[in-house]
Amino acid sequence: MRYTLGLATMDNSAAALFCDGDLIAAIEEERLSRIKNDGSFPHLAIAEVLQIAGITLADLDRIAVYWQPWRVKTRALGSLRKITASPAARAAVTSRIRDMFAPSGQEEKPDGSWGDLFRLRRILTSEHGPTKAKLHFVDHHRSHQLYAETMRDWSDCVSLSYDGGGEAHSTVLTVLKGNNRDVLTRHRWPNSLGHFYSTFTGFLGFRMLEGEYKMMGLAPYGEPVWRETILKEILHLDDDGRYRLDTVLCDYHAALKGVFHPRLSELFSPPRAPDETPTKAHVDLAASVQAAHEAALKHVLQPAQDAYPELKRLALSGGCALNVTANGRLLEDGIFDEIIIPPAPHDAGCAIGAALSVLPAAVNREAVRSPYLGRDFSQDEISAALSTHCHRIPDAMDEAKLIDRTATMLSEGRLVAWFQGRAEFGPRALGARSFLADPRRDEIRDALNDKIKKRELFRPFAPSTTEEAAADFFAIAQTSPYMNIVAKVRDDRVPAITHVDGTARVHTVSATAHRRYHALITRFGEITGVPVLLNTSFNIQEPIVYSPEQALATFAASGVDALVMGDHIVMRDDLK
Repeated sequence: MRYTLGLATMDNSAAALFCDGDLIAAIEEERLSRIKNDGSFPHLAIAEVLQIAGITLADLDRIAVYWQPWRVKTRALGSLRKITASPAARAAVTSRIRDMFAPSGQEEKPDGSWGDLFRLRRILTSEHGPTKAKLHFVDHHRSHQLYAETMRDWSDCVSLSYDGGGEAHSTVLTVLKGNNRDVLTRHRWPNSLGHFYSTFTGFLGFRMLEGEYKMMGLAPYGEPVWRETILKEILHLDDDGRYRLDTVLCDYHAALKGVFHPRLSELFSPPRAPDETPTKAHVDLAASVQAAHEAALKHVLQPAQDAYPELKRLALSGGCALNVTANGRLLEDGIFDEIIIPPAPHDAGCAIGAALSVLPAAVNREAVRSPYLGRDFSQDEISAALSTHCHRIPDAMDEAKLIDRTATMLSEGRLVAWFQGRAEFGPRALGARSFLADPRRDEIRDALNDKIKKRELFRPFAPSTTEEAAADFFAIAQTSPYMNIVAKVRDDRVPAITHVDGTARVHTVSATAHRRYHALITRFGEITGVPVLLNTSFNIQEPIVYSPEQALATFAASGVDALVMGDHIVMRDDLK
């Protein structure tokens, strides 16, 4: 047996472990550290995947990292141009450069750094013991693309990776034809659709690199009145699918410090304070940014359509692939017939992609496609957690009774916390760590926000449905196993998961992917006639829960009626 460890060490850091071609485990650092979007060096995730496999660092043959740190020229020149063009950006850029190369672990710099990759072996061995594993440094966008492309057995497709930026590029468009890879376009950093979207996330008062989905949720409430202004002044669409970002007006690094060019206020409105109720101008700006982003995405893909019009399948990756509205628009407009986005299209997924790039053995694709890659907690571990938090351990139930009772509670309007099997890898709750509710009850959204989420009312909740029933409720002609595509809602019986624009972020569930969750949705459908559940992540202003202890603590802190964990149903009065 030969072991390969894949690492993402900055931003959304993570670790993934393969045994030969089988993916054993993949975990984001935040699930263990309990720090949302944790970008520190993933020591906890590394220790966890090694423990799941029952090995140590000394047993590894290869370690693959999602970044080639010596490729600094483009970043250095881009930063220099920004400083020259905008003296106001000097402090922000130099601060960022200092952070990128500062040793991780410093009190003022909790995130991982680019500089860590130059001392990778020393960092690993000082924490996890000796290793003779060969180190591999993999191109960032290649890591993204390989992971996404493994989701389907497509010999021919278009593959796009786009995010804030890799070593030198922010966007890479590739075509796969048989065994050939043809890179059609590369867009050099700092031209970046990720930085464009994040800058306006900050301008609209949301936390950058975290609140982008909030701006996306706000957008349907407005009108894209400034779409053309943005495309004229800030995000220029050039020939041959190229784009240029005016980094003076749209200064990502300054925005991270809360500084915005005054021209933005002249063009649109003053920036929104984080605690300010969004004005009509703020809402319209969110709609305009989203519309401009969608126009740019279609523009970037145009060279593939021109050169290979027969290719109607798209593998999408990178942090920008989490823009589920843009993904759905590509399908709705008929640009592609089928799109696949992996469970973790953001940087965490590169831990898997980097490992895929160096595996010598054939890959078990089904294992890579599963999002359920965390620890599988045993009945003894669940019982131990229950004994700590409950007056007594609730009786274990056979599966049929457990499913029937849970579905009945949901149909009666109760809120249920659901903890089953291995934790998900990626930012979506996919039926392993979820809060569940009845989507037929419009008022249940207010109950969820009051008792659990404490979040903005404009943010929609998502549905889970069985693959068999998806087309009856949603205008989607493909599966959406990782909740990464928006589609129109066809049935008016599910108002709690229908956004203001009549769409929903669809999660289709197969019996193969998660048998117990599929059985629950099916049973709920038998009781109600609606095989759809409202599904939101099992957390309260924190990373999604990972362990039984965390599940019980979050359940106790919520107003949820019941926790279904393993074979047990815990009611509130069972808690100590």
